Parts: sequence; structure tokens; C-alpha cells
Amino acid sequence: MKTFKMLLILVLAVKQSFAQDTAYISRDKATALFFPATVKIINNPNSDFVVIDKGNGIVTIKALSAHIRPQTLSIQEEATKRIYRIPVAYSYGRAGRRIAYGTVFAGSVPNNRPEREEQVIAQQLASGKRADIATHEKTGGVKAWINKISLAAGRIYLRLDLRNRSNLPYGIDFVRFYIRDRKTVDRTATHEQEIVPLYSTFRSRTVISKDQEVAKVFAFKRFSLSNDEALFVEVYERSGNRHLYLQIKQDDLDDIKVLPAPRYTPQTLAAN
Repeated sequence: MKTFKMLLILVLAVKQSFAQDTAYISRDKATALFFPATVKIINNPNSDFVVIDKGNGIVTIKALSAHIRPQTLSIQEEATKRIYRIPVAYSYGRAGRRIAYGTVFAGSVPNNRPEREEQVIAQQLASGKRADIATHEKTGGVKAWINKISLAAGRIYLRLDLRNRSNLPYGIDFVRFYIRDRKTVDRTATHEQEIVPLYSTFRSRTVISKDQEVAKVFAFKRFSLSNDEALFVEVYERSGNRHLYLQIKQDDLDDIKVLPAPRYTPQTLAAN
């Protein structure tokens, strides 16, 4: 009897599924889901949205229609067999987020590179005052700058500065990046190419109080833009409407500053 109980507990532990927060999607914004390890998609409820396994524990979701009913997407970690039951619903304003599951952090994407290298470069760019400002935007007492656009170790880095001069705290919901034609007026999915940072110092639940300023660094796979395109950066306020919209053009990349790759030696354990 005792052996049977132990086996039952083991089976339940392996097959256990976990309810998750809702993943909001839209036709224009791809929502990215991050997991601690490689996963497989157990079910795709119907053809109302597209689910793509990008590998390395990254899954993206985008809606095909604005009239989808709430559904549940099941995704399983291949190694642990842990199942995630993820509610999916349509919401243009809340779509496009990067959501972390398990122990992984959504701002740092597995990319088969030593994270310490990105950390060293990010710390270098985050320190000191703003420099080489590419663009800026302000609304409701909040101002944002894109600056210190750099190339290092095959990655494009940029620094996003945010300052709040209003009495109302500014809570950052999420930051979104995508490439789109600058002359496009109709915001359709065919005109946008979602860009997911490979590394980021941004942390969820960041709140900027009055007269406070923060600097966040993002790293991307190397890209280029045509004369008619721009990299759009959107900063969304949580529970508010003071959203910020910035653009980076190819002109801002032509004279990109090249940084030397930091020397990184992985730590090893010495044998006794």
C-alpha cells in the first residue's frame, strides 16, 4: 500500500499542470512566452491564432482575428514534463508582452552565449550620462531617450532612458520593439516585424517616482533598416495612458559606435 501511494504521488508530480496568467494577443503584436528549457506545444485550440515554437524555450503567439473567444493553450517542458495551462485572450492594448514562466526571466533570452558578456557591456552602457542621443519623446511629464546605440560582439545595443517629472508615479508595463515602414498608416501585421531582445536589464514592475530617472539597456541580434523603415520602440504605462513612441532610423545606425568585446573567462572548479 505504501509503495502504491509513493507511485501515485510521483505520477501526480510529473503530470502536474499549472494555471498561468492570461497571455493577451492581437493581430499586430506578437506575444512572446519564455520557459526555463525547451518545450513542446501540446494543443493549439483552433486556427484563431498562430503559435510558433522558436526553440530554446521561446514561443510566440499572434492572433489572426480580433474576434477570438478566450481559450487555453497547453505547453509542456520536455525535460520535466511540467505542463503550463495558459489562458489566451484578445486585447490590443495588453498584447505584445514578454511573459516568463518557471524560473526564467523574460528579459534574458537563451542565446547560447555567456550572459556575463552581455552584462559587462550593459553595465558599461548604463553607466554615466546620456550620449549620442538618437531620438526622444515626452508625454504627461514623462520623457524618454534612445541613446548610446552600439555594436559589440555581434549584437546591437541601445540604452533607453526614462525620467518622470510628474507627481504621478510611472509604472512600466512593457517595452515593445518592431520594424515597420515609416510611411505606413494602416497598422497591420504584414507591415510589422517583431524584434525580441536577446538580453535586457529591464525588470517587470519597474516604477519611476517623481524626479527619478532610470536607464535600461537592450541587446538585439544585428539588423539593418532600409531608408523607408524604422525600428519602433513603444513604452507602455501600466494602468495608464502615458505611452511613449520612439523611432530609430538607418541614419542612427550608420555611425554606430563599435565597442570592443569584453574578455570573458568562464569560471571552473579546480580539482582537488
